[in-house]
Amino acid sequence: MDLTLISIVVGLGLTELLLTFYQLVRARRRVTWDALPLAWALLVLVAAVNFWWGIRALMGQASGWLTATFMLAMISPVFLFLACAAALPRPESGKRLDMKAAYAEERTAFLLFLLGYQCGNWILDFAVRGGLPSTIVAVSRTAAGLALVVTLLARSRRWDWAALAVIAAAYASRLVTQLAQ
Repeated sequence: MDLTLISIVVGLGLTELLLTFYQLVRARRRVTWDALPLAWALLVLVAAVNFWWGIRALMGQASGWLTATFMLAMISPVFLFLACAAALPRPESGKRLDMKAAYAEERTAFLLFLLGYQCGNWILDFAVRGGLPSTIVAVSRTAAGLALVVTLLARSRRWDWAALAVIAAAYASRLVTQLAQ
């Protein structure tokens, strides 16, 4: 089994994220910019590339999987696609866009999609890989998941920034320890 379908889903998420950013840049005169959704978009971009990089080894071991196993493996890329699609607001033709207001309106969905992606990664480990991940992976995923839960409950931009910082640090620690397999 290969990772074609997973690559397509992740690639569509990246396409959606990058095209939305391009549309924002094109409409820049009508956009009131906000750094928070841009920072989340950058983090999701890194997550998508890292996910694709990390899933290659798992898919190499996928021979003999049941359809149900593959469906479990699809949870993370589907939620990652949704997070990519929800990270940035889409400008409407001819209308002004306040990114801060748009983020406030859509933040819950975006954060839930990102949390779904984190949960999907745990499912990958337990149901598909058959065990716990390495310590650095477990710590970074736990920190990211807890940060998302806290910021969903807190409903504050300060907590959003704090969660973003925690998750960025968790991803950075993971990126510098992840080897090509």
